[in-house]
Amino acid sequence: MNIVSRCGLMVATVLAAFGSGQALAQQLPAHLANDPVAKALGAKIINAAIKEGAVHWYGGNTTRDFLKKKRKEFEKRFGIKINATTGSLRKMTQRVRTEYAVKKPIADAIAFNSQYMSELHGINLLEKWRPPGKELANIDPEVFVDEPKGYWWPAGLSAQALNINTDMVKKKDYPKSYWDLVNPKWKGKIVIRDPRSAGGGAWQMLHIYTHPDLGMKYIKELKRVVDPFILHGSTDQGRDAVLLGRFPIGFNGRGDVVRDLPKGAPIAFHVPKEGLAFTPLSMAVLKDSKRPNAAKVLLTWFYSSVSNLQMWSETSRPISHPAIKLSVQERSVTRYPRMKPIPMKILGKPNFFFKEMEKVFGIR
Repeated sequence: MNIVSRCGLMVATVLAAFGSGQALAQQLPAHLANDPVAKALGAKIINAAIKEGAVHWYGGNTTRDFLKKKRKEFEKRFGIKINATTGSLRKMTQRVRTEYAVKKPIADAIAFNSQYMSELHGINLLEKWRPPGKELANIDPEVFVDEPKGYWWPAGLSAQALNINTDMVKKKDYPKSYWDLVNPKWKGKIVIRDPRSAGGGAWQMLHIYTHPDLGMKYIKELKRVVDPFILHGSTDQGRDAVLLGRFPIGFNGRGDVVRDLPKGAPIAFHVPKEGLAFTPLSMAVLKDSKRPNAAKVLLTWFYSSVSNLQMWSETSRPISHPAIKLSVQERSVTRYPRMKPIPMKILGKPNFFFKEMEKVFGIR
């Protein structure tokens, strides 16, 4: 064999090996060959995700509760570790902003309320990507604000109505409408969480503000006639203020109160005819994160089964999906009427609303 022939053979061998390597790189790992999540994402993403080895997921404390039940299942299935950081969503949002500002991003995937998603999208931190999990299409799209489309995806509702002390208010006197609370008999007997800054108290009042039968007129009348006590505290503190009899009625009520307290505790979750106020919780992949492929595996897995959505609904925020059955019916977001979603142009930039609330309730 002459030198030209030998060189040609060597080149052909190298190209064949290279082609074989490429083919292997495009194949799913044997243990995931028939996995629906792996097949939906494809070999390129799955192999890159396994190489990344971990995903950093930021969310609220309820994200932590979900992971207590589901983390091991995910890690065993894909060989990818979940590192979770949880806490106040306002603080978690600021943490993401800080990481990107100093060019040291840690988070890859997030589970935040839509107003915080809008904030992060506004500074170009969210990747436009749709998880191919098959159950995503079955979640009720009407209750989720997805403007602009394609950046974050529905993962539950933080639904709010009223807490009522059942020892202090007879069932026949439960307010049928929010307007029933604008009555001198309730003066000094209603507690609300502070609506003048980001938090559950503000989001419920913002929903009231955007409701056509309530609006600013209702809020002003509530202040003038009832002068509700403003609580500078958490949802649990608002609940306890009603439970312990400091106030017979409290805003910012959640169906969770029934789940989290002993049976027979003197408190009820009550939804007036105007419906549930709510803010959507959503999932997203962060742009230019260190482990984008693992983040995509995480979100696709999340939306791949009713089992995941059921567990999320039980441990975190309930999802509006026809197959979800909640053990505590008060937590359902489908059995009650719902207010229309707060428009994203308002929810995404609520500072004007906080100023409006300061005009009504005074400067913080």
